[in-house]
Amino acid sequence: MAQSAGFQQPVPTTTDIPLMGMPLQRDTSTKDQRNVNVIHEVIKNPATQGTTLKTIKRPGLANFSQPPAGAAVGRGLYYWPGSGKLYSVFGTKIYSNTTDLGVTLATSTGKVWFTETEPTSAARLLIASDGKDNYNITTGDTITQIDEGDDAQYPQDNLGCILFFDSYLVQGQADGEVWNTEADSATSWISTALVTGEQYGDGLVAIAKQKDQVLAFGNFSLEFFFDNANSGSPLQRIDQNSLQIGMSHRHTMAQSTDILMWVGEAPAHGDGGRTVWKIDGLTKIKEVGTAVINRFLAAEGTDISNCSAWIERIAGHLLYVINLNTAGRTFVYDIGEGTWCEWEAAAGSAKFVGAHVTSQDGTIYVQDFTNGRIYTMSASTYQDSGTNFTVTIQTDNYDLGSPFNKFQEGLWITGDNTTGNLSVSESDDDYVTFNTARTIDMSKTRKFLGEGGSFFRRAYRLTYADNYPLRLEKMTLKAKVGNA
Repeated sequence: MAQSAGFQQPVPTTTDIPLMGMPLQRDTSTKDQRNVNVIHEVIKNPATQGTTLKTIKRPGLANFSQPPAGAAVGRGLYYWPGSGKLYSVFGTKIYSNTTDLGVTLATSTGKVWFTETEPTSAARLLIASDGKDNYNITTGDTITQIDEGDDAQYPQDNLGCILFFDSYLVQGQADGEVWNTEADSATSWISTALVTGEQYGDGLVAIAKQKDQVLAFGNFSLEFFFDNANSGSPLQRIDQNSLQIGMSHRHTMAQSTDILMWVGEAPAHGDGGRTVWKIDGLTKIKEVGTAVINRFLAAEGTDISNCSAWIERIAGHLLYVINLNTAGRTFVYDIGEGTWCEWEAAAGSAKFVGAHVTSQDGTIYVQDFTNGRIYTMSASTYQDSGTNFTVTIQTDNYDLGSPFNKFQEGLWITGDNTTGNLSVSESDDDYVTFNTARTIDMSKTRKFLGEGGSFFRRAYRLTYADNYPLRLEKMTLKAKVGNA
């Protein structure tokens, strides 16, 4: 029988859909492509020049200690080789391992910063600052509170950021002044031992140490200082290195080795939005924020002051993690791979619980925001504090290159064999609704779902919530494309 005019026999097509993807939200919702509770891994074979893309379940958290023995706000965490102990701040108390050091902090909110003197110092110290006072801790855990009562020149109401730099303790104030102690002292301040960041008309937001220089971040500028052995303050500005890149808040700043990252903005200077910047060494400065990430950062408004950020090497990947308070979301930038993803708490739909992180001999310690706990984070742990958490991979919308109706004949998952089920659901109405999920047994070599009905444009959501590892590569879709 002859076919009617215009009729086209359905054409079968097979499409590989990568499961490694960047956040593609059109706003600050949970629509569109997003990967949650994963780490992306790009495996390159130099012999074949081939590349394999893996999406891996992030490491979980195991209970380690609860220094305050109850719920308390986590404000800082630091492993000090000088004493071989883990120091944490919960609420207004400083703990050495689980021992309360017996002081009450002058301020009750905000990050507490740490620095340490060099091992050759006459009196080796760990110094904590809450922005009001300093707390000098000896290797024997004797603690001394330092403020203007001890030295009238002490920079009261400072930014909290403290540095040990060329035998000086360095702190900054919001008016732009960068103070330092006398050489080889953590307590003796001098009224003339200061320098001011003054190339631009903005205040000081944070200070940091990068290689042999001190960096002074303003609202819309970045100035560099080196040790010029001057009298008073030894610091000398490197005028030609100054940049018009600002910082939104010091709580967005995190550092590991020669890599420093922060959220920048320059209000009223043509860059009123926000983005994430990275310095690698002193010469490689790069914007790594994307349009999607930047929208979330801008939406925080003044609440950016209540974020927290840290850098740590997790499961072999150096990650910058920023927890946003208003959005209740955690975004993770893989410094090596150049990719972004999200992390959530075990309860789901909430930011990751890790406020601050430190490490010792390959062990990662994570401080909880609110429950007073410290965890270890390990690639061989697949729960958070004994509770399963969910990996979510939500894809972009796919029309397989055709506006016509499609019929899904089958779906295959390529990934490692593991225990538990991967749930797969579809949305044919632009993420408004997802159908009832079907499951794939991940212990099977052939990870397959049969017919999936017709669609014009479809997005997929894969979830995995079992207490086992997960590593996925791609999803393969077989469909027939019609003509209507």
